[in-house]
Amino acid sequence: MKNWLAGSLLALLLAAPASWMPATAQTDAARTRLAAPVKVKQGMANVPALSPLWLLPEQAAKYNIQIEQILFQRFADERTALASGDLDIAAFGPQDITLGLGQGAKSMIGVAGIGSGNDCLLVRKGEDIKEWAGLGAKTIGVGAGSISWLKFAASVQENGLDYGKLRIINIVGGGGNYLKSLQGKEIDLAVVWHPFCAQGITEGWAQYPTITHNGSKTVGGLIAVLAVNRGFMEKHPEATQRLVSAYVDVVKIAQADPQRFAKIYAEKAGLPEAVASEAIRYTRFDVSLPLESVKRISKFLFDNGVIAREVSGEIGQYYTYEFLARATGRTAVDLGQNK
Repeated sequence: MKNWLAGSLLALLLAAPASWMPATAQTDAARTRLAAPVKVKQGMANVPALSPLWLLPEQAAKYNIQIEQILFQRFADERTALASGDLDIAAFGPQDITLGLGQGAKSMIGVAGIGSGNDCLLVRKGEDIKEWAGLGAKTIGVGAGSISWLKFAASVQENGLDYGKLRIINIVGGGGNYLKSLQGKEIDLAVVWHPFCAQGITEGWAQYPTITHNGSKTVGGLIAVLAVNRGFMEKHPEATQRLVSAYVDVVKIAQADPQRFAKIYAEKAGLPEAVASEAIRYTRFDVSLPLESVKRISKFLFDNGVIAREVSGEIGQYYTYEFLARATGRTAVDLGQNK
């Protein structure tokens, strides 16, 4: 099984500066205003689970942090920018720190979880797939390297199928290309993510199949992690704390009234409100960070030849609960350290 996973992904991996030791924030005050302003570059992607991050600049400004948001089309590009120091904070797939570490990148530090759901499978209306065994006759569109693809690949194995024997087409570009391929009958199943599934659903020509890949035992339902650049964290531990605190605050806003937040998301992302509402409905906002799930992902990537080095035993060094614990008043264990 190693070759089918390794191909296109190895080109996405990147190298970065040498080793990291966890930094300690210099103050216990999680939400006091900084004496001097700090400028921050934040990576942003148009993904519903990340939508609370649209409000991060407004919330962080209360702590004297000035955020410039930079929009990316892919998590992989955010990862590259964060690892190189072009970004100070970004959210990307729970596999991305592992992918970088597999090639020696040690400059990305996970500080919080994003939530679950968001990734989705989509078929044409009336063409449900009720059992995993039914995939053998289908043509499947995937984006190799995406977290949705990783959940799907793991689910295929867990349900006794051989991924290498499936009819797989790698879809290049954004999520809109999946919809075009599905409508054009080039593929029968799209392994994609919201808001693209929501677009097909609200337009009335698509549906979710009975099978789902968000329940994989190996990968879990986690959609993304919030991470900071190591150099920024070590230089600005107090600002890092305020960023995490501001993030916790905006997630609370989203959790309190998802429908209200769908309107905010629609406006910020330039989406029809019906699409935003469906996408948000499918997404669970949560700051918890299930580290054991990340370790399982790391082992899966190594076992299947995606990364050349086994890093599941050390990946925990590249996540810290320090800032999240202070921002929430919860313990690391309660926040998912053993999950």
